[in-house]
Amino acid sequence: MRKIALFLAVVGVLTFVASCGEKKKPTIIGEQPEMTFTHEDSAEIKSLINEFIVRLDSNDIQGATEMIQFLNGDSIIPMSPILARRQAMTLANVRGVKWEMKYIILRNLKNNEIKMDITLFDKPEGDPKPNKTSFFFRPVKFEGRWYLTTKDNITDTNSQERNEN
Repeated sequence: MRKIALFLAVVGVLTFVASCGEKKKPTIIGEQPEMTFTHEDSAEIKSLINEFIVRLDSNDIQGATEMIQFLNGDSIIPMSPILARRQAMTLANVRGVKWEMKYIILRNLKNNEIKMDITLFDKPEGDPKPNKTSFFFRPVKFEGRWYLTTKDNITDTNSQERNEN
């Protein structure tokens, strides 16, 4: 009986010592490899966002709307006239207000996210009335160039996959 107890103790110690070594990250089947993005990627995306906001602030709703593309499978195409008109009506309500980038998450070529907080109007301190909303972009890199898409199920055939993150 002592031999069994001694054997179990030795196995336990060896297991503990072996587990203290460097652990390798398990490989998950179907996992996409991590992508590396450069400063140029971030700068290009921020430039697109800034141009978009400048167009809105100068009342160029059509120009801002034309910057938003449609992700169709693995292709980028312009929005249809119906979708562009719908987007323009939405953007007309948020022109000339304060936009603030809250975060950028770059995951891969088409599953990325930018959260923009929009202050719709100034309010006195302590006023409980909500005055902010958020707008989400989904930048996509296609054929070496970044494009803006939005986080919704109308302008994006990949929305279910991309909105799960």
